[in-house]
Amino acid sequence: MPTARWNAPRLTRLVVLAIGLAATVWIGSRTPREQHVRVVLGSAASDVTDMELQYVDLEGDLVRDARMHFEPGRVPRVVTHEPSLANGDYQLRIELGMRDARRSTERRVTLSGGTTSVDVTSVLGAP
Repeated sequence: MPTARWNAPRLTRLVVLAIGLAATVWIGSRTPREQHVRVVLGSAASDVTDMELQYVDLEGDLVRDARMHFEPGRVPRVVTHEPSLANGDYQLRIELGMRDARRSTERRVTLSGGTTSVDVTSVLGAP
């Protein structure tokens, strides 16, 4: 009856390959990539004059921010932002300048390379 023998060089190669693959996956998950974030303003969009977005990581560090200014009455109902961020969880701070006031909100978002929509119509008082 033949006995199974471990082939040490083959096993070593498989272990090294597995470690390399795991390192590649880990590094790839931490690499910034283009994310697609849509902020839904709804029918109150015409009252918005500017918007500031701040992406804060789980450690509380600001990792990306953006400021947008709009012509009065020419703001789309859905504003798109495409930051370069690693996949993961973020606290998204949104500050909206309106004709009569400033409004702000925070939302937790998980970015994973797809499209993430954030509805702020309730903050704007939109129906």
